[in-house]
Amino acid sequence: MQQTPHTIVICYDISRAKLRRKVACFLEERMVRVQKSVFEARLHLEAANRIFDYLENLIEDGDGLRMYVMQKGGLEKSRAAGGSPIPEDGSFWLL
Repeated sequence: MQQTPHTIVICYDISRAKLRRKVACFLEERMVRVQKSVFEARLHLEAANRIFDYLENLIEDGDGLRMYVMQKGGLEKSRAAGGSPIPEDGSFWLL
């Protein structure tokens, strides 16, 4: 059975500038930056967990890393103003 991709939100609070840039560059290759330290993408949970696990091994004491998984019902109730649109539920990307 094929997994359904979810809207994934990853955000961080990292104090050291060099590490913060490394994390941002890593995420920019895989997700859409919606704020300075907030990224979104439509991903399968397995892929999202691999990303989170990699980042978790990079962060230092005092840093913060969070991943939120949005189900379809939560996505339908979500709102955005300005910036990037909320990722669509579908097999295409708006460019």
